[in-house]
Amino acid sequence: MQKTVCLVTGAGSGLGYAVARGAAREGAAVIMMCSNERRAKKARVKLIAESQNPDIDLVLVDWSSQQDIRRAAETIQDRYPCIDLLFNLAEAYFPLRKLTEDGIERNFAYNVLAPFLLVNELSDTLIAADGARIFNLTHESHRIGSVNFRSPGLKHSFNLRDAQRQVALARVSWTYELDYRLAGTGVVTHAFATGAVHPAALQQVPRFMRWSVRLATRLWERQEPGTTDTLMRMAFSADYAEVTGKYLYQGQMVKSSPITYNDSYNNRLWELCEKHTYSTLTTAMDLQEMLATIDLE
Repeated sequence: MQKTVCLVTGAGSGLGYAVARGAAREGAAVIMMCSNERRAKKARVKLIAESQNPDIDLVLVDWSSQQDIRRAAETIQDRYPCIDLLFNLAEAYFPLRKLTEDGIERNFAYNVLAPFLLVNELSDTLIAADGARIFNLTHESHRIGSVNFRSPGLKHSFNLRDAQRQVALARVSWTYELDYRLAGTGVVTHAFATGAVHPAALQQVPRFMRWSVRLATRLWERQEPGTTDTLMRMAFSADYAEVTGKYLYQGQMVKSSPITYNDSYNNRLWELCEKHTYSTLTTAMDLQEMLATIDLE
């Protein structure tokens, strides 16, 4: 019997590591997709020891580089004919506004465009699994967020709070639009929320804020087991094989903010992401439909 293949981004620490460990204990072949090489290699050794599962792969990636995301996705496709589970858990938040090599503000590039591009690049590999499940991390702060479509990099009004809320909302809207566009492929998608950003995702934290990070870390250590248990149930149970397009919070399927159910809004976000990544979701089914319309006579 072929093993379930599970790809976890941000698997080197925090929730990503906890989910990777849970999947490994379920007997899955786990692909850790990480940006910090030193931390990831240590985490892989620890994960193998804790799960007693040697089938743990590691793919390194620079989430701020679209070229490197494409390279990493190609590496995964070369190694695996299909991916059964994808957990988009990598996130990082930066208090200072800087641009990536692609000319995009870091918070939006790392947390919105990176998972968007990754899923597009791996779409056929996910569809090939015949029942793949995608889980996208977001946060409850999406309820008070908004997407600045004119300037997603918040060029004239940047602050970390608004940048994080924009990311949270964008991830929910993207998930619903992805679910719509993958309809009929057998792939199911969900957004799941935590109450706050994991402390490990906060980059370059000022010295005066470090005490609050330590406190948040302790709170997260209490929340992670319940979050991981919910995700493992949704990922591996046959009861959820056809459940899709849901928003999960505190172990329950709940309603997200009203704007996330606006199809025009979600489509507008999708087109914004396409514009900034030069990436279009084209599935094998799309190609078959296109070929069927071609007059070969």
